[in-house]
Amino acid sequence: MKTRSKTLLIATAVVIATAAAIMAINPLIATKTSQEAPQTKNYPKLPGTWTYHCEIPVQRPEEIMLTCADGGMIVTDITWTTWTSKQALGTGIYSQNMCEPSCAEGTREDVPVTIKLSGPFEHKGRNVLKTLDIQAAGRRELPNGGTNMTWDVAEFAVRMNWNIVTK
Repeated sequence: MKTRSKTLLIATAVVIATAAAIMAINPLIATKTSQEAPQTKNYPKLPGTWTYHCEIPVQRPEEIMLTCADGGMIVTDITWTTWTSKQALGTGIYSQNMCEPSCAEGTREDVPVTIKLSGPFEHKGRNVLKTLDIQAAGRRELPNGGTNMTWDVAEFAVRMNWNIVTK
């Protein structure tokens, strides 16, 4: 029993010594935990109204990708008729990869849509519109079978808390 306790004590000492050596060599590792927590920072107010195309802040984008990892769902050819600090209205083409027989070989279905961005909030000094409402034009349906859908285009960027600067 004493041998096991002594072995455990030595192993613990080795782990602590190794961790201390690594932190001495690379001080960024020691501060990683504090960097993972959201930082409180005052950002300068940037003019205009913004939204997100994936995690990139943009103004009056010509396209907005919903599924940034694979490009499976996107609104393209956007024409904005209204762009204010509270909402933006426009038209475009909703395109979805149907992933049949696979996503790599799938074909896309395109549907004309009207779109609205709303849900303004401030993020990193920007007035951001985060809620994208997509409505199939006319009596059409979206590829998923419905006539409308809603997407939070800011969710990923806010969660990642990246400091992307655009002007």
